[in-house]
Amino acid sequence: MSSPFTRYLPTLPDMTIYLLLVMVGWFTILSMYRLFFHPLSEYAGPKLAAMTCWYETRYDCLRGGMFSKRIDELHKQYGNVVRINPWELHIRDPTFFDHFYTSSSKIDKDPWYYNFVGIFGSTFATSSASIHHLRRAAISKAFATSPFTSNQIEYCVERLIKRLQSQHNAPPTHKIIRMSDLFWMLSSDMVTSCMMPERTDYMALPGRAPQYAQMFKTLAKVALWNRHFPGLFSLLSTLPQCLGKKFAQPFCEVLRMQDDIKDQIIQAAIPHPDPERKSTTLPAHLLASKLSPCDKRTTRLLEEITMIIGAGTEAVGATLSITVYYLLSYPDAVSEVRNELRNAAHRHRPCCSSTSTLTSLQLDILPYNLLASQCPYLGACIKEGLRLSKESNRMPRISSSPMTYYNPDEQKTYNIPAGTVVSMSLRDVHLHPSIFPSPHTFNPERWLGESSQALEKYLVPFAKGSRSCPGRALAMEELFVTVGNLFYHVDMELWETTEEDIIAAHDFFSGATTEREGGLKIVLK
Repeated sequence: MSSPFTRYLPTLPDMTIYLLLVMVGWFTILSMYRLFFHPLSEYAGPKLAAMTCWYETRYDCLRGGMFSKRIDELHKQYGNVVRINPWELHIRDPTFFDHFYTSSSKIDKDPWYYNFVGIFGSTFATSSASIHHLRRAAISKAFATSPFTSNQIEYCVERLIKRLQSQHNAPPTHKIIRMSDLFWMLSSDMVTSCMMPERTDYMALPGRAPQYAQMFKTLAKVALWNRHFPGLFSLLSTLPQCLGKKFAQPFCEVLRMQDDIKDQIIQAAIPHPDPERKSTTLPAHLLASKLSPCDKRTTRLLEEITMIIGAGTEAVGATLSITVYYLLSYPDAVSEVRNELRNAAHRHRPCCSSTSTLTSLQLDILPYNLLASQCPYLGACIKEGLRLSKESNRMPRISSSPMTYYNPDEQKTYNIPAGTVVSMSLRDVHLHPSIFPSPHTFNPERWLGESSQALEKYLVPFAKGSRSCPGRALAMEELFVTVGNLFYHVDMELWETTEEDIIAAHDFFSGATTEREGGLKIVLK
Protein backbone atom coordinates (compact mmCIF):
# COMPACT_ATOMS: atom_id res chain seq x y z
CA MET A 1 0.00 0.00 0.00
CA SER A 2 1.57 3.27 -1.04
CA SER A 3 2.16 6.05 1.45
CA PRO A 4 0.20 9.31 0.98
CA PHE A 5 3.51 11.08 0.86
CA THR A 6 4.79 9.23 -2.21
CA ARG A 7 2.78 11.49 -4.49
CA TYR A 8 5.03 14.37 -3.36
CA LEU A 9 8.25 12.54 -4.28
CA PRO A 10 9.75 13.53 -7.64
CA THR A 11 9.78 10.95 -10.37
CA LEU A 12 12.98 9.85 -12.07
CA PRO A 13 12.42 12.14 -15.10
CA ASP A 14 11.79 15.04 -12.75
CA MET A 15 14.99 14.31 -10.79
CA THR A 16 16.94 14.20 -14.04
CA ILE A 17 15.59 17.60 -15.06
CA TYR A 18 16.36 19.07 -11.62
CA LEU A 19 19.90 17.70 -11.77
CA LEU A 20 20.47 19.16 -15.23
CA LEU A 21 19.12 22.53 -14.09
CA VAL A 22 21.46 22.50 -11.09
CA MET A 23 24.43 21.65 -13.30
CA VAL A 24 23.55 24.33 -15.85
CA GLY A 25 23.08 26.88 -13.06
CA TRP A 26 26.37 25.91 -11.42
CA PHE A 27 28.27 26.15 -14.71
CA THR A 28 26.63 29.51 -15.52
CA ILE A 29 27.57 30.99 -12.15
CA LEU A 30 31.11 29.58 -12.36
CA SER A 31 31.52 30.90 -15.90
CA MET A 32 30.30 34.35 -14.92
CA TYR A 33 32.78 34.42 -12.04
CA ARG A 34 35.69 33.32 -14.23
CA LEU A 35 34.81 35.80 -16.97
CA PHE A 36 34.12 38.91 -14.88
CA PHE A 37 35.27 38.49 -11.27
CA HIS A 38 38.25 36.11 -11.38
CA PRO A 39 41.70 37.68 -10.69
CA LEU A 40 42.65 36.80 -14.29
CA SER A 41 39.50 38.22 -15.87
CA GLU A 42 41.37 41.26 -17.21
CA TYR A 43 43.77 39.14 -19.28
CA ALA A 44 43.14 38.56 -22.98
CA GLY A 45 42.26 35.15 -24.35
CA PRO A 46 39.35 33.09 -25.69
CA LYS A 47 36.24 33.39 -23.55
CA LEU A 48 35.68 29.65 -23.72
CA ALA A 49 39.21 28.97 -22.44
CA ALA A 50 38.55 31.31 -19.50
CA MET A 51 35.28 29.53 -18.71
CA THR A 52 36.39 25.89 -18.77
CA CYS A 53 39.42 23.62 -19.08
CA TRP A 54 37.46 21.59 -21.65
CA TYR A 55 38.80 24.06 -24.19
CA GLU A 56 42.29 22.60 -23.65
CA THR A 57 40.90 19.06 -23.50
CA ARG A 58 39.45 19.51 -26.96
CA TYR A 59 42.84 20.30 -28.53
CA ASP A 60 44.82 17.84 -26.41
CA CYS A 61 42.62 14.76 -26.57
CA LEU A 62 40.24 15.13 -29.50
CA ARG A 63 42.81 16.70 -31.84
CA GLY A 64 45.80 14.72 -30.65
CA GLY A 65 48.21 16.99 -28.78
CA MET A 66 47.56 20.17 -30.77
CA PHE A 67 47.11 22.60 -27.88
CA SER A 68 50.70 23.88 -28.19
CA LYS A 69 50.04 24.96 -31.76
CA ARG A 70 46.76 26.50 -30.65
CA ILE A 71 48.68 28.56 -28.06
CA ASP A 72 50.90 29.84 -30.89
CA GLU A 73 47.79 30.99 -32.74
CA LEU A 74 46.43 32.67 -29.62
CA HIS A 75 49.63 34.66 -29.14
CA LYS A 76 49.39 35.92 -32.70
CA GLN A 77 45.86 37.05 -31.95
CA TYR A 78 46.17 38.39 -28.38
CA GLY A 79 49.85 39.25 -27.86
CA ASN A 80 52.58 38.11 -25.48
CA VAL A 81 50.28 37.29 -22.54
CA VAL A 82 47.31 34.96 -23.03
CA ARG A 83 44.91 33.31 -20.61
CA ILE A 84 44.86 29.73 -21.91
CA ASN A 85 42.60 28.15 -19.28
CA PRO A 86 40.66 29.38 -16.23
CA TRP A 87 43.72 29.47 -13.97
CA GLU A 88 46.77 29.79 -16.25
CA LEU A 89 48.58 32.53 -18.17
CA HIS A 90 51.01 31.74 -20.96
CA ILE A 91 53.79 34.25 -21.72
CA ARG A 92 55.76 34.33 -24.96
CA ASP A 93 58.85 36.46 -24.41
CA PRO A 94 62.32 34.82 -24.56
CA THR A 95 63.86 37.69 -22.61
CA PHE A 96 61.59 36.89 -19.66
CA PHE A 97 62.36 33.16 -19.69
CA ASP A 98 65.64 33.44 -17.81
CA HIS A 99 64.13 35.70 -15.16
CA PHE A 100 61.06 33.54 -14.60
CA TYR A 101 62.86 30.20 -14.31
CA THR A 102 65.90 31.49 -12.43
CA SER A 103 67.40 29.16 -9.84
CA SER A 104 66.68 31.63 -7.06
CA SER A 105 62.93 31.54 -7.62
CA LYS A 106 61.20 29.15 -5.25
CA ILE A 107 58.12 28.40 -7.28
CA ASP A 108 55.94 25.31 -7.28
CA LYS A 109 54.90 23.21 -10.24
CA ASP A 110 51.29 22.96 -11.32
CA PRO A 111 50.26 19.52 -9.98
CA TRP A 112 47.41 19.16 -12.47
CA TYR A 113 49.76 19.50 -15.42
CA TYR A 114 52.68 17.39 -14.20
CA ASN A 115 50.76 14.45 -12.77
CA PHE A 116 49.87 13.30 -16.29
CA VAL A 117 52.29 10.38 -16.07
CA GLY A 118 50.68 9.05 -12.89
CA ILE A 119 54.05 8.89 -11.09
CA PHE A 120 53.28 11.22 -8.22
CA GLY A 121 56.29 10.39 -6.04
CA SER A 122 58.98 11.32 -8.58
CA THR A 123 61.02 14.50 -8.29
CA PHE A 124 59.76 15.47 -11.73
CA ALA A 125 56.12 15.48 -10.56
CA THR A 126 56.82 17.02 -7.15
CA SER A 127 54.82 20.22 -6.87
CA SER A 128 56.23 21.74 -3.66
CA ALA A 129 59.50 23.63 -4.15
CA SER A 130 60.73 22.72 -0.65
CA ILE A 131 60.13 18.98 -1.09
CA HIS A 132 61.61 19.13 -4.57
CA HIS A 133 64.78 20.71 -3.17
CA LEU A 134 65.36 17.73 -0.85
CA ARG A 135 64.64 15.13 -3.51
CA ARG A 136 66.69 16.93 -6.15
CA ALA A 137 69.73 17.05 -3.83
CA ALA A 138 69.54 13.29 -3.42
CA ILE A 139 69.59 12.50 -7.15
CA SER A 140 72.16 15.14 -8.11
CA LYS A 141 75.04 13.15 -6.64
CA ALA A 142 74.13 10.17 -8.77
CA PHE A 143 74.59 12.28 -11.90
CA ALA A 144 78.09 13.40 -10.93
CA THR A 145 80.80 12.06 -13.22
CA SER A 146 82.00 8.63 -12.15
CA PRO A 147 84.81 6.41 -13.48
CA PHE A 148 82.17 4.10 -14.91
CA THR A 149 80.10 6.64 -16.83
CA SER A 150 82.34 7.28 -19.85
CA ASN A 151 83.31 3.65 -20.21
CA GLN A 152 79.70 2.51 -20.18
CA ILE A 153 78.60 5.07 -22.77
CA GLU A 154 81.48 4.16 -25.07
CA TYR A 155 80.67 0.47 -24.67
CA CYS A 156 77.02 1.01 -25.66
CA VAL A 157 77.98 3.11 -28.68
CA GLU A 158 80.50 0.49 -29.76
CA ARG A 159 77.75 -2.13 -29.68
CA LEU A 160 75.57 0.08 -31.90
CA ILE A 161 78.35 0.52 -34.45
CA LYS A 162 79.15 -3.18 -34.45
CA ARG A 163 75.50 -3.92 -35.00
CA LEU A 164 75.56 -1.67 -38.06
CA GLN A 165 78.82 -3.31 -39.11
CA SER A 166 77.16 -6.72 -39.06
CA GLN A 167 74.58 -5.46 -41.58
CA HIS A 168 77.06 -3.82 -43.93
CA ASN A 169 77.46 -6.89 -46.13
CA ALA A 170 73.80 -7.88 -45.88
CA PRO A 171 71.38 -7.81 -48.85
CA PRO A 172 70.35 -4.29 -49.95
CA THR A 173 66.96 -4.45 -48.23
CA HIS A 174 68.68 -5.26 -44.91
CA LYS A 175 70.91 -2.22 -45.23
CA ILE A 176 67.89 0.04 -44.71
CA ILE A 177 67.75 0.71 -40.98
CA ARG A 178 65.26 2.59 -38.79
CA MET A 179 67.81 4.53 -36.77
CA SER A 180 65.19 6.36 -34.69
CA ASP A 181 64.17 3.04 -33.11
CA LEU A 182 67.78 2.05 -32.51
CA PHE A 183 68.47 5.43 -30.91
CA TRP A 184 65.65 4.87 -28.41
CA MET A 185 67.11 1.49 -27.46
CA LEU A 186 70.64 2.88 -27.31
CA SER A 187 69.53 5.75 -25.06
CA SER A 188 67.88 3.34 -22.66
CA ASP A 189 70.98 1.14 -22.55
CA MET A 190 73.24 4.15 -21.94
CA VAL A 191 71.25 5.70 -19.10
CA THR A 192 70.73 2.38 -17.33
CA SER A 193 74.39 1.42 -17.82
CA CYS A 194 75.46 4.62 -16.10
CA MET A 195 72.81 4.79 -13.39
CA MET A 196 71.68 1.24 -12.60
CA PRO A 197 73.37 -2.00 -11.50
CA GLU A 198 72.03 -3.69 -14.65
CA ARG A 199 71.39 -2.09 -18.03
CA THR A 200 68.29 -2.78 -20.06
CA ASP A 201 70.42 -4.35 -22.84
CA TYR A 202 67.88 -3.67 -25.59
CA MET A 203 70.64 -3.51 -28.20
CA ALA A 204 71.06 -7.25 -27.78
CA LEU A 205 67.48 -7.79 -28.97
CA PRO A 206 67.38 -6.99 -32.72
CA GLY A 207 63.65 -7.57 -33.13
CA ARG A 208 62.57 -5.41 -30.20
CA ALA A 209 63.40 -1.97 -31.65
CA PRO A 210 60.00 -1.14 -33.19
CA GLN A 211 58.05 -2.49 -30.20
CA TYR A 212 60.16 -0.58 -27.69
CA ALA A 213 59.82 2.73 -29.55
CA GLN A 214 56.09 2.19 -30.03
CA MET A 215 55.70 1.57 -26.30
CA PHE A 216 56.95 5.08 -25.51
CA LYS A 217 54.78 6.66 -28.19
CA THR A 218 51.62 4.93 -26.98
CA LEU A 219 52.31 5.75 -23.35
CA ALA A 220 52.81 9.43 -24.25
CA LYS A 221 49.39 9.55 -25.91
CA VAL A 222 47.65 7.84 -23.01
CA ALA A 223 49.45 10.12 -20.52
CA LEU A 224 47.93 13.15 -22.24
CA TRP A 225 44.44 11.72 -21.74
CA ASN A 226 45.37 10.83 -18.15
CA ARG A 227 45.99 14.53 -17.42
CA HIS A 228 42.41 15.38 -18.32
CA PHE A 229 40.88 12.15 -17.05
CA PRO A 230 42.91 11.11 -13.95
CA GLY A 231 42.91 7.42 -13.18
CA LEU A 232 43.12 6.28 -16.79
CA PHE A 233 46.61 4.87 -16.25
CA SER A 234 45.43 2.87 -13.25
CA LEU A 235 42.52 1.48 -15.24
CA LEU A 236 44.57 0.46 -18.27
CA SER A 237 47.32 -1.12 -16.18
CA THR A 238 44.76 -3.57 -14.79
CA LEU A 239 43.58 -4.74 -18.21
CA PRO A 240 44.79 -8.14 -19.42
CA GLN A 241 46.74 -8.24 -22.66
CA CYS A 242 43.87 -9.90 -24.48
CA LEU A 243 41.74 -6.79 -23.94
CA GLY A 244 42.70 -3.72 -25.88
CA LYS A 245 46.11 -4.84 -27.10
CA LYS A 246 46.79 -1.40 -28.46
CA PHE A 247 46.91 0.08 -24.95
CA ALA A 248 47.38 -2.86 -22.57
CA GLN A 249 50.55 -4.16 -24.25
CA PRO A 250 52.66 -1.05 -23.53
CA PHE A 251 51.61 -1.17 -19.90
CA CYS A 252 52.72 -4.79 -19.66
CA GLU A 253 56.11 -3.71 -21.00
CA VAL A 254 56.31 -0.94 -18.39
CA LEU A 255 55.30 -3.30 -15.59
CA ARG A 256 58.04 -5.72 -16.64
CA MET A 257 60.56 -2.89 -16.64
CA GLN A 258 59.38 -1.75 -13.22
CA ASP A 259 59.69 -5.29 -11.86
CA ASP A 260 63.35 -5.28 -12.93
CA ILE A 261 63.92 -1.86 -11.35
CA LYS A 262 62.22 -2.96 -8.14
CA ASP A 263 64.50 -5.99 -7.89
CA GLN A 264 67.55 -3.77 -8.34
CA ILE A 265 66.35 -1.37 -5.62
CA ILE A 266 65.93 -4.28 -3.21
CA GLN A 267 69.37 -5.63 -4.11
CA ALA A 268 70.92 -2.19 -3.60
CA ALA A 269 69.84 -2.29 0.05
CA ILE A 270 71.84 -5.49 0.61
CA PRO A 271 75.56 -5.17 1.55
CA HIS A 272 77.53 -5.37 -1.69
CA PRO A 273 80.97 -7.00 -2.10
CA ASP A 274 82.11 -4.12 -4.34
CA PRO A 275 81.24 -0.87 -2.48
CA GLU A 276 82.81 1.30 -5.19
CA ARG A 277 80.57 -0.15 -7.91
CA LYS A 278 77.53 0.05 -5.69
CA SER A 279 78.12 3.71 -4.83
CA THR A 280 77.88 4.73 -8.49
CA THR A 281 74.34 3.44 -9.00
CA LEU A 282 71.21 5.52 -8.61
CA PRO A 283 69.40 3.16 -6.17
CA ALA A 284 72.43 3.08 -3.87
CA HIS A 285 72.78 6.87 -3.92
CA LEU A 286 69.12 7.35 -3.05
CA LEU A 287 69.19 4.78 -0.26
CA ALA A 288 72.35 6.29 1.22
CA SER A 289 71.10 9.87 0.94
CA LYS A 290 69.58 12.10 3.61
CA LEU A 291 66.07 11.54 2.34
CA SER A 292 63.40 10.77 4.89
CA PRO A 293 62.47 7.10 5.45
CA CYS A 294 59.17 7.84 3.72
CA ASP A 295 60.99 9.02 0.58
CA LYS A 296 63.18 5.91 0.66
CA ARG A 297 60.23 3.56 0.36
CA THR A 298 60.63 1.11 -2.50
CA THR A 299 57.42 2.29 -4.15
CA ARG A 300 58.58 5.92 -4.27
CA LEU A 301 62.09 5.03 -5.42
CA LEU A 302 60.52 2.90 -8.13
CA GLU A 303 58.57 5.91 -9.39
CA GLU A 304 61.67 8.12 -9.18
CA ILE A 305 63.91 5.79 -11.14
CA THR A 306 61.24 4.92 -13.71
CA MET A 307 60.81 8.61 -14.51
CA ILE A 308 64.56 9.23 -14.78
CA ILE A 309 65.08 6.29 -17.14
CA GLY A 310 62.06 7.24 -19.24
CA ALA A 311 63.06 10.90 -19.53
CA GLY A 312 66.68 10.04 -20.31
CA THR A 313 65.60 7.60 -22.99
CA GLU A 314 63.09 9.84 -24.74
CA ALA A 315 65.07 13.08 -24.67
CA VAL A 316 68.37 11.69 -25.92
CA GLY A 317 66.76 9.34 -28.44
CA ALA A 318 64.72 12.14 -30.05
CA THR A 319 67.69 14.54 -30.15
CA LEU A 320 69.91 11.92 -31.79
CA SER A 321 67.34 11.33 -34.54
CA ILE A 322 66.95 15.03 -35.32
CA THR A 323 70.68 15.80 -35.20
CA VAL A 324 71.65 12.90 -37.46
CA TYR A 325 68.80 13.66 -39.86
CA TYR A 326 69.85 17.27 -40.36
CA LEU A 327 73.51 16.40 -40.68
CA LEU A 328 72.75 13.85 -43.39
CA SER A 329 70.55 16.45 -45.11
CA TYR A 330 73.57 18.74 -45.55
CA PRO A 331 76.50 16.90 -47.22
CA ASP A 332 78.83 19.83 -46.58
CA ALA A 333 78.11 19.58 -42.86
CA VAL A 334 78.87 15.85 -42.91
CA SER A 335 82.21 16.50 -44.64
CA GLU A 336 83.11 19.19 -42.10
CA VAL A 337 82.26 16.91 -39.17
CA ARG A 338 84.21 13.98 -40.57
CA ASN A 339 87.29 16.08 -41.32
CA GLU A 340 87.16 17.45 -37.80
CA LEU A 341 86.80 13.96 -36.34
CA ARG A 342 89.73 12.56 -38.35
CA ASN A 343 91.97 15.44 -37.33
CA ALA A 344 91.00 15.09 -33.68
CA ALA A 345 91.57 11.34 -33.75
CA HIS A 346 94.97 11.78 -35.40
CA ARG A 347 96.07 14.31 -32.78
CA HIS A 348 94.79 12.06 -30.02
CA ARG A 349 96.38 8.86 -31.35
CA PRO A 350 99.05 9.74 -33.96
CA CYS A 351 99.87 6.08 -34.50
CA CYS A 352 96.33 5.36 -35.64
CA SER A 353 95.07 5.76 -39.16
CA SER A 354 93.45 9.07 -39.91
CA THR A 355 90.51 7.31 -41.50
CA SER A 356 88.05 4.81 -40.16
CA THR A 357 85.54 2.71 -42.04
CA LEU A 358 82.57 0.62 -41.13
CA THR A 359 84.42 -2.58 -41.87
CA SER A 360 87.24 -1.89 -39.40
CA LEU A 361 87.82 -4.98 -37.27
CA GLN A 362 89.03 -2.99 -34.26
CA LEU A 363 86.84 -0.03 -33.35
CA ASP A 364 88.60 3.03 -32.03
CA ILE A 365 85.88 4.77 -30.00
CA LEU A 366 86.62 8.47 -29.66
CA PRO A 367 86.16 9.61 -26.03
CA TYR A 368 83.93 12.46 -24.88
CA ASN A 369 86.72 14.72 -23.64
CA LEU A 370 88.39 14.62 -27.04
CA LEU A 371 85.18 15.28 -28.95
CA ALA A 372 84.04 18.12 -26.70
CA SER A 373 87.38 19.91 -26.71
CA GLN A 374 88.65 19.28 -30.26
CA CYS A 375 85.48 19.24 -32.36
CA PRO A 376 83.72 22.65 -32.20
CA TYR A 377 81.73 22.07 -35.39
CA LEU A 378 80.39 18.78 -34.00
CA GLY A 379 79.42 20.64 -30.85
CA ALA A 380 77.64 23.28 -32.94
CA CYS A 381 75.67 20.57 -34.75
CA ILE A 382 74.62 19.03 -31.45
CA LYS A 383 73.48 22.43 -30.16
CA GLU A 384 71.38 22.91 -33.28
CA GLY A 385 69.92 19.43 -32.81
CA LEU A 386 69.01 20.28 -29.22
CA ARG A 387 67.48 23.57 -30.28
CA LEU A 388 65.31 22.01 -32.98
CA SER A 389 64.36 18.94 -30.96
CA LYS A 390 62.86 20.85 -28.02
CA GLU A 391 59.79 22.25 -29.72
CA SER A 392 57.05 20.90 -27.48
CA ASN A 393 55.54 21.32 -24.02
CA ARG A 394 55.07 24.25 -21.72
CA MET A 395 56.35 24.47 -18.14
CA PRO A 396 53.68 25.77 -15.75
CA ARG A 397 54.77 27.21 -12.38
CA ILE A 398 52.91 28.66 -9.41
CA SER A 399 54.44 31.58 -7.53
CA SER A 400 53.44 32.08 -3.89
CA SER A 401 54.06 35.82 -4.23
CA PRO A 402 52.78 38.39 -6.75
CA MET A 403 54.76 38.81 -9.97
CA THR A 404 55.18 41.58 -12.49
CA TYR A 405 55.81 41.25 -16.21
CA TYR A 406 56.61 44.15 -18.49
CA ASN A 407 55.46 43.60 -22.06
CA PRO A 408 57.85 45.53 -24.33
CA ASP A 409 55.53 45.24 -27.32
CA GLU A 410 52.62 46.89 -25.52
CA GLN A 411 54.81 48.93 -23.15
CA LYS A 412 52.57 47.69 -20.38
CA THR A 413 53.26 46.16 -16.96
CA TYR A 414 51.14 43.18 -15.89
CA ASN A 415 50.60 42.52 -12.19
CA ILE A 416 50.15 38.78 -11.81
CA PRO A 417 48.39 37.71 -8.58
CA ALA A 418 50.00 35.24 -6.18
CA GLY A 419 48.93 31.65 -6.77
CA THR A 420 48.48 32.13 -10.53
CA VAL A 421 49.74 29.40 -12.82
CA VAL A 422 52.18 30.95 -15.29
CA SER A 423 53.84 29.02 -18.10
CA MET A 424 56.33 29.52 -20.90
CA SER A 425 57.46 27.15 -23.67
CA LEU A 426 60.88 26.12 -24.90
CA ARG A 427 59.76 26.51 -28.51
CA ASP A 428 59.10 30.21 -27.95
CA VAL A 429 62.78 30.65 -27.06
CA HIS A 430 64.41 28.24 -29.50
CA LEU A 431 62.33 29.33 -32.50
CA HIS A 432 62.14 33.07 -31.90
CA PRO A 433 63.28 34.80 -35.13
CA SER A 434 64.74 37.82 -33.35
CA ILE A 435 67.20 35.54 -31.54
CA PHE A 436 67.68 32.77 -34.08
CA PRO A 437 67.24 34.12 -37.64
CA SER A 438 65.62 31.51 -39.90
CA PRO A 439 64.78 29.54 -36.75
CA HIS A 440 63.57 26.39 -38.53
CA THR A 441 66.82 26.08 -40.51
CA PHE A 442 69.62 23.80 -39.31
CA ASN A 443 72.56 26.19 -39.17
CA PRO A 444 75.52 25.06 -37.01
CA GLU A 445 77.50 28.15 -38.04
CA ARG A 446 75.30 30.30 -35.79
CA TRP A 447 77.14 28.74 -32.82
CA LEU A 448 80.64 29.43 -34.19
CA GLY A 449 80.65 33.17 -34.85
CA GLU A 450 81.67 35.99 -32.55
CA SER A 451 78.07 36.50 -31.45
CA SER A 452 77.58 32.83 -30.53
CA GLN A 453 78.33 33.45 -26.86
CA ALA A 454 75.29 35.71 -26.59
CA LEU A 455 73.09 32.88 -27.89
CA GLU A 456 74.09 30.45 -25.13
CA LYS A 457 71.61 31.89 -22.63
CA TYR A 458 68.79 31.18 -25.09
CA LEU A 459 69.68 27.51 -25.57
CA VAL A 460 67.56 25.93 -22.86
CA PRO A 461 66.79 22.30 -23.87
CA PHE A 462 67.28 21.20 -20.26
CA ALA A 463 65.19 24.11 -18.91
CA LYS A 464 66.62 26.48 -16.31
CA GLY A 465 66.69 27.08 -12.60
CA SER A 466 66.20 24.68 -9.71
CA ARG A 467 63.83 22.57 -11.80
CA SER A 468 66.24 22.06 -14.71
CA CYS A 469 67.20 18.57 -15.82
CA PRO A 470 69.75 17.02 -13.41
CA GLY A 471 71.09 14.76 -16.16
CA ARG A 472 72.36 17.50 -18.47
CA ALA A 473 76.04 16.49 -18.25
CA LEU A 474 75.22 12.83 -18.86
CA ALA A 475 72.97 13.65 -21.83
CA MET A 476 75.61 15.87 -23.45
CA GLU A 477 78.23 13.14 -23.12
CA GLU A 478 75.85 10.59 -24.66
CA LEU A 479 75.13 12.92 -27.59
CA PHE A 480 78.77 13.75 -28.30
CA VAL A 481 80.00 10.15 -28.10
CA THR A 482 77.13 8.76 -30.19
CA VAL A 483 77.05 11.35 -32.97
CA GLY A 484 80.82 11.74 -33.13
CA ASN A 485 81.60 8.04 -33.36
CA LEU A 486 78.67 7.30 -35.65
CA PHE A 487 79.97 9.70 -38.30
CA TYR A 488 83.58 8.65 -37.68
CA HIS A 489 82.91 4.96 -38.25
CA VAL A 490 79.77 4.72 -40.41
CA ASP A 491 79.17 5.82 -44.00
CA MET A 492 75.43 6.27 -44.51
CA GLU A 493 72.79 8.39 -46.17
CA LEU A 494 69.10 9.15 -45.68
CA TRP A 495 66.49 6.75 -46.97
CA GLU A 496 62.98 8.08 -47.69
CA THR A 497 63.06 10.43 -44.70
CA THR A 498 61.75 13.99 -44.67
CA GLU A 499 61.31 16.66 -42.03
CA GLU A 500 57.75 15.46 -41.55
CA ASP A 501 59.16 12.15 -40.28
CA ILE A 502 61.37 13.88 -37.72
CA ILE A 503 59.91 17.18 -36.51
CA ALA A 504 57.22 17.02 -33.82
CA ALA A 505 53.71 17.60 -35.13
CA HIS A 506 51.95 16.78 -31.84
CA ASP A 507 52.66 17.67 -28.24
CA PHE A 508 52.27 14.78 -25.79
CA PHE A 509 54.63 16.66 -23.44
CA SER A 510 57.35 15.06 -25.51
CA GLY A 511 57.06 15.77 -29.21
CA ALA A 512 55.52 13.23 -31.56
CA THR A 513 55.69 13.02 -35.34
CA THR A 514 52.78 12.39 -37.68
CA GLU A 515 50.76 9.20 -37.45
CA ARG A 516 52.27 7.77 -40.62
CA GLU A 517 55.26 5.44 -40.47
CA GLY A 518 57.91 8.05 -39.79
CA GLY A 519 61.21 8.22 -38.00
CA LEU A 520 64.79 8.39 -39.21
CA LYS A 521 65.70 5.77 -41.80
CA ILE A 522 69.18 5.40 -43.28
CA VAL A 523 70.88 3.14 -45.79
CA LEU A 524 74.45 1.93 -45.31
CA LYS A 525 76.86 2.78 -48.10
